[in-house]
Amino acid sequence: MSFHDPVTLLLIITPFGLMTTLLLCLSYVGLGKDNASLHWWIAGDLLLAAYRIAAMLQPGVPQGALEWMPVMTPLAAFVAGTTLLLAAVGAHTLALLRLDAPSGEGQRSGTLLKRLGVALPLIYACGAPMAVRAGYALPWHSLFMVVTIVFQIGLTLRLARRYRGALGLLAGQVVIVVYHAWSAPMLARHPLPPQAFEHVFLPTVPALMMDVIVSFLFTLSYALALQEQLRLRIVQLSITDSLTGALNRRGAVSILNDAWARASAERHPIAIAMVDLDNFKRINDQYGHSAGDAALQRFADTVTRLKRQSDVFVRWGGEEFLLLLPRTDIGQAERFLARLRDNLKSLPLTPALPFHLEFSAGLADSHATVATPDFEAALRAVDKALYRAKVDRDRVEVVSEADV
Repeated sequence: MSFHDPVTLLLIITPFGLMTTLLLCLSYVGLGKDNASLHWWIAGDLLLAAYRIAAMLQPGVPQGALEWMPVMTPLAAFVAGTTLLLAAVGAHTLALLRLDAPSGEGQRSGTLLKRLGVALPLIYACGAPMAVRAGYALPWHSLFMVVTIVFQIGLTLRLARRYRGALGLLAGQVVIVVYHAWSAPMLARHPLPPQAFEHVFLPTVPALMMDVIVSFLFTLSYALALQEQLRLRIVQLSITDSLTGALNRRGAVSILNDAWARASAERHPIAIAMVDLDNFKRINDQYGHSAGDAALQRFADTVTRLKRQSDVFVRWGGEEFLLLLPRTDIGQAERFLARLRDNLKSLPLTPALPFHLEFSAGLADSHATVATPDFEAALRAVDKALYRAKVDRDRVEVVSEADV
């Protein structure tokens, strides 16, 4: 077999298609079907397939029944193929960005990356004919590959902190950078004459072998990282309240117990507040359950905006919420709840919520009011304080000795 044999070329191309299809179909289930990262990766793999097919579209490569295929000169096939390769790298980079920020946190970076993903292949394609005439076609290609892959490595290093599958991506990226960094100076010392592109120009055996190894490693590693992400999302959904985004009671119990026990062992204050929205039944009866849901969402959004990352926010049940505030004493917790009340009252009224939200709360901390390592005992005391606060509504009651 030789590279001029279409059967050989098809054998080179087909495994990539099968590998990509099988591995990504495994990921394209459940939560994966709406995953933008997966869609970008598939787009990148389709561009890779087009890159490998471009070499077959030169006169003299397909023979026999396939002689109708050639539509490109060797120079056009080289420029088109390598441009498609850079575009594939750009699509894969976008996939990694969306894997790193699945909820849209990286939207601004994603927009910039899309522009770069279009601009870099275009700059490369415009400069490639001049690089060919100067004899530096391959170093020109290597330069763009190193730049794009180095950018990809930055994303992958972040991903590797969360997903072990990203380590395989990192290994493949390092191989590509080393290969091009090693070959570019050698190719620059021995310029490739323009006449080389007057005849069939096919990839070398080492280049094809690197394609096979790195492409397989990339696709397998990405599929593993994607599966890890989907598994973590499923776990997160199982412990999160779907309406408010707060933790649900089942998912929070172990976190709350551990945080309270750790605060007791390390002797630092930790505050606990049980918060109940006032007049919630009247809201449902007068404005409908959609208004009740909107009220819960507005309250949860406001708390999420004000709380620290270390604070634990739980929808305890119905219109009741629990807040655990590490390294916070009673005075600090009261100021937080006062700020929460002021923020709720300052929010504009809307047709969906034509009223301001008010709440009552029971409050304690582990030093001044509930000096106990037992979180359940503290919770019972705070519940009694909340019951007192609900008598007059729109107030905060601190746990007393009688509650303990």
